[in-house]
Amino acid sequence: MKRPLTSLPLQLLVFLVLPFLVLLVIVAFGGVALHESAMHDLLLTHNKPIVSGVATSLSEQLEKRHEALLALIQSINSEEQAASSLKASGEWSQALFDGGIAVYSSDDHLLAATSSAVDWRTLHQQSSLSDAPGSSMLLLVEPGQNTTRVVLRVSSSAESDMQALGIVSLDGLGLSSILENLDASDDSVVYLVADDGQIIYHSDPTQVGHFLAAIPASRDSRVTTSASIPFPRWQFVYEEGWKEALNPMLQYSQAALLVLVPGLLIIFAALWFGIQRIVRPLQRLEARATELAWGNFPAIEESVGGVEEVRRLQATLHQMAERIQSVQEGMHNYIAAITQAQEEERARLARELHDQTIQSLVVLDHRQQMLKPYTTNDPAATELLSEIRRMISQTIEDLRRIVRAMRPIYLEELGLVPALKMLVDELNQDSTLLVQFEKHGSPRRIPAEHEIALYRIAQEALSNVWKHSEARQAWLSVSFEADKIILSIRDDGKGFEAPRHAADLSDNGHFGIMGMYERASLIGAHLQIQSEPGKGTTILIRAPITHEERRGA
Repeated sequence: MKRPLTSLPLQLLVFLVLPFLVLLVIVAFGGVALHESAMHDLLLTHNKPIVSGVATSLSEQLEKRHEALLALIQSINSEEQAASSLKASGEWSQALFDGGIAVYSSDDHLLAATSSAVDWRTLHQQSSLSDAPGSSMLLLVEPGQNTTRVVLRVSSSAESDMQALGIVSLDGLGLSSILENLDASDDSVVYLVADDGQIIYHSDPTQVGHFLAAIPASRDSRVTTSASIPFPRWQFVYEEGWKEALNPMLQYSQAALLVLVPGLLIIFAALWFGIQRIVRPLQRLEARATELAWGNFPAIEESVGGVEEVRRLQATLHQMAERIQSVQEGMHNYIAAITQAQEEERARLARELHDQTIQSLVVLDHRQQMLKPYTTNDPAATELLSEIRRMISQTIEDLRRIVRAMRPIYLEELGLVPALKMLVDELNQDSTLLVQFEKHGSPRRIPAEHEIALYRIAQEALSNVWKHSEARQAWLSVSFEADKIILSIRDDGKGFEAPRHAADLSDNGHFGIMGMYERASLIGAHLQIQSEPGKGTTILIRAPITHEERRGA
């Protein structure tokens, strides 16, 4: 099983792409956030003196009118002078109070007024409700319209205790010209808030008359700057969309975000190139090298593509494979000669055991039978001779089994199928393992060296099943097809972890399996092992049949 983070794509993703991506995101969004914060503060700093100037200007205008109205009422010494004094102030009263001026006596009688269109009595009563001594202010607000007027009331400090009322509109205070000089953008919002929170002017007239608490708070994308108007305790508020106001300066911050997109594209393009031109070819080369380890030398010749370094590596492996193949061919010839000598030695030993040792034991058996008449009166001697005869018979049987294993006579005389059938029968007689034999197709003879190789492979495989697998049942199957013979040995034992490379066989002590691989390789057969712990083992041998062998059959 592969360990985590061992593949190159995962390492590229975890150690290169993700850190770079996180860094890029931090730089992009962090830079934009810092830039936006700086621009927000810059705009706030820029607007603060302007808004304060507007508030100061409005305060000065109101104070100027308050002082003028106070000077007027103090200049009237008696009620009889009220009309003449008010008439004498015609020029400046029209300039400062576009709604008119009225003078009241101490007993609340109208003494004089510059305009008869105003309900001065009602205004006087409303303004008199204020608890402020000497002066007060009354706002005439029409909801939904920017027509708010300010009513100033001042009282004389003299014994006459007369009062003067002056009406001035916000335009009369110069608010329109002040806002024009403010150079506000179309997205900007300007409004005046009275001391009780009521909006008395708004760039959106529909908001006039509402109270500030009932209006939704401004969005984060807007900069709100406010300043107090000391005399009437108003608030002048200026809201501006800072992104729109600083649009030319924000080009950099917007471009910083756009850098993220091509940066990501470049990263993924590099990753895709690395996978397609480096990782995938290396994976294909690994698969070819694995096949090479099992003796499939032509596999390394097929191009795997990729960058120049990968192609050079494949060329180096190809050269190494050619040298290994040359050495291996010599080793195969040597092993073939050793195997042939081994088979000949086995045949010679089998003949000697059969012709000499077994025959000597047969003669010995006859001799002990000749001793029977001499032991009729000695039961102990008779029993001893019977035991000797049983031992001789068992030894002869064991030697015959050894001879059959060393030199399968059925293989030489009848061919592969009868020899395999006899091998299965012998195993079923001498062990608790139950082996089933299956044959498919039409049996035919193949070269003797091929038959003996397949027989020895089956013999070794069944021996391993009997010794190591702890299996209760095994199956030996041979199939004859048009161009190959398939030999299968399968069991229901404990299984094992099949080796992925040929070098693992010797490292794990699987020398019997190594011998099977060598025998299969000598006849051009392909041997495959399928096994997992707890799931049994299957060995498949595919031996090709040449055109000459098919024609001979």
